[in-house]
Amino acid sequence: MTRPVAIVGIVAIAVAYFIGFWPQYRQLTAARTQVETLQASVTAAEARLRLADVLGHLLRLSDAVDARNYGDAAMLASTFFDSVRTEVSRADDPEARATLQRILDTRDRVTTAIAAMDATLPSALKQHERALRQALGFAVSAAS
Repeated sequence: MTRPVAIVGIVAIAVAYFIGFWPQYRQLTAARTQVETLQASVTAAEARLRLADVLGHLLRLSDAVDARNYGDAAMLASTFFDSVRTEVSRADDPEARATLQRILDTRDRVTTAIAAMDATLPSALKQHERALRQALGFAVSAAS
């Protein structure tokens, strides 16, 4: 008689364990899924923030060129293109990486245009601005 009681006891303990285990396990898997989703969102937000920082460097450069402060523009161009180079190596989005690489490929032309005080420089910088805004997902009209 002790054997059936022991089996019933073991079964009761197993049932009690699973009654306590299963809700906790479901909660844990739901929390892990949520963490993974949030981590992906944070990663995407960080990439977008870095790209926005590159745009900020470009806007400062454009302001210096518009003010005809070519000394500051030369320093700001260096900072801008350094940030572009850094972001090219970090970008996960192939479109953003391609856009940044195209911008980086114009480094010598922009630097030369700053040194020569070229009047076409603002329009070249405006094209870079449009490309970065599109990479950030903003609607950009052809006229802007």
